[in-house]
Amino acid sequence: MRKVALHQPGQKPNFIVILVDDQGYDDIGLHHPRGPDGVSSAGAQTPNLDKLIKGGMSFSNFYASPLCAISRAALLTGRDAVRTGNLFNGFGYDSFSLKEATMGDVMQQAGYVTAHYGKWHNGRAQGYEPWNRGFNDSWLPDDYVHVDNLMRHNGKYAPTKGLMEQALLNRMIGFMQEREADGTPFLTYYAPFAIHRRPPSKGGAPRDMDSAYFSPNPYLQLIQEKVPAAEPWNARLWAMLMYFDEILGQLADYVDQSPQLRGNTYILIAGDNGPALPSKVDNNALNRLRRMPSGMIGDKNSFIDDASIRSSGTEGSLRNHLTVWGPGVPSGAVSDVLLTLSDILPTLAELANATDTKHMPWSGQSFANLLAPTAEPTPQQQSRFLFTFVASGAEGQCPQVDRLMTELLPDLDAEREVMRPQPLLAYRDPTGRSIMKNCIVGRFKDFKWYGSTDKVFRLAKGSHIELPCNEVTGEALGRLNLLFNQAARQWWDSVVAEPDSFTKPVYYIGQSGSLASNVEANGAIALTRGDINMTSTVVFSGLGYVCYAVNIVTRGMYSITAMYNSRFRGPRPQFILAVGEWKDIVAGTAPSLTNTLGHKVRLKWRPIRQPLGYHVP
Repeated sequence: MRKVALHQPGQKPNFIVILVDDQGYDDIGLHHPRGPDGVSSAGAQTPNLDKLIKGGMSFSNFYASPLCAISRAALLTGRDAVRTGNLFNGFGYDSFSLKEATMGDVMQQAGYVTAHYGKWHNGRAQGYEPWNRGFNDSWLPDDYVHVDNLMRHNGKYAPTKGLMEQALLNRMIGFMQEREADGTPFLTYYAPFAIHRRPPSKGGAPRDMDSAYFSPNPYLQLIQEKVPAAEPWNARLWAMLMYFDEILGQLADYVDQSPQLRGNTYILIAGDNGPALPSKVDNNALNRLRRMPSGMIGDKNSFIDDASIRSSGTEGSLRNHLTVWGPGVPSGAVSDVLLTLSDILPTLAELANATDTKHMPWSGQSFANLLAPTAEPTPQQQSRFLFTFVASGAEGQCPQVDRLMTELLPDLDAEREVMRPQPLLAYRDPTGRSIMKNCIVGRFKDFKWYGSTDKVFRLAKGSHIELPCNEVTGEALGRLNLLFNQAARQWWDSVVAEPDSFTKPVYYIGQSGSLASNVEANGAIALTRGDINMTSTVVFSGLGYVCYAVNIVTRGMYSITAMYNSRFRGPRPQFILAVGEWKDIVAGTAPSLTNTLGHKVRLKWRPIRQPLGYHVP
């Protein structure tokens, strides 16, 4: 791609932000050894991304999060995801509070037209979808349907033909053509489903090799013809990566060849977490090294049960790539300044001069100052502590957060809001035992700290491997541990004090006059502890209750359908649905419906009427 000059003062630049699904630091051709020809990669084939990197600036100390939903929340809000109500990929904690201003909201306030294409994974309920969260135009595909996808365009179903990523690209180009015609600055957020492998089948069985990755020809054939030959699982992943790279090349070429866009458009591309390694790759040293030539430990959200780590927050899980191409950005430059996904939104805002915008306080820092030749980091950038909450669902790492999401849920105050502070969210308990501290990893300068073990590693001279040779010992370990613990405790206390951390969605009924609304089973904010387990559904092992926060937006008659499976033996229990204020539910005076459970029966009640504004915990 050609070099372009810095955009003119007073001129609003355009932005294309790309977050690739499950693309780790090593899933880039430039990060692999050279093949027999001495020029091309011996592993991953990404010629278009390589060209973008060579024509722009890359960041070698860039960190994402261990899971998809968490990274997307950080990118979209410019804040630590855990501050926003987002904790995990599921259990009702994959969305974030409606009080948060998204990237789309902020840029709209600055006069931009905004668009979203691809994956969302930050809420499926009314009000939480992209067309309600700051994006003027949104194309949301059905998950992992790579051909002939039935998408939703601004909430309405719209069938598409052909390859999903190509269909999204065609619509992106159409959007940019409209902006070229009307001269309006734009923000495009593109979140491809590549290179995420398909989830397990509906029966829960893992995918076999041929169905795990969408790896169409000619890409798979081209990869299989490479020397040295790729292991079959790696080959299918690299074929899917090659397919996405071709889409990226078409997008970059369109911008580069447009007289109106090439001198005034930034392209930012990053991965959302580390790679998801199949067991056939992870458990074979050679196959793993072919996939991850950096040698980094761990992968996406994998729990490393090592005495020095005991965490899913390894470099292989969190460290990722970020490349910025655009006006004035030096070609081929590399910066080792410590950055994270939440830094991207503040950077866009500074480049767009979007200073008078309303949003929650950003935890991210702008790195716009680094995107110029001979730029130097600020003292704040050089002395920054970066902490990540890395709940993996692995009980060995952080038993409290696993139980918090599935069995306990946070204590609520009299207003049915999350109580702050509370013992369930403590950094340590009164005896000094680590609670949430176990879930935290930190970076400071060249050092990495694990809250689960209080071990510190020095990651210097390009080494990002937590091995004994990089472990800090002796007096230096004591000093660094004290420093990290003080900073982490302060950071965590500020997280717990946030008004929406650890909150679940509020379900809006009848928003914008909609005739259908969904309440997700795992969105419960309270439950009977001991008899209920929260997964993607609510599992009752005995009698008990679950509560949801519901806001009736539109007055009217509502037909309520509950879907369940019942395996109770003996007398069938009753299913009671009560709607109203919590005090009325407790007193038994709230409107309610009672039905006796059958076996695998879908219940449907007669319509009920609720007044406008009822809040149902």
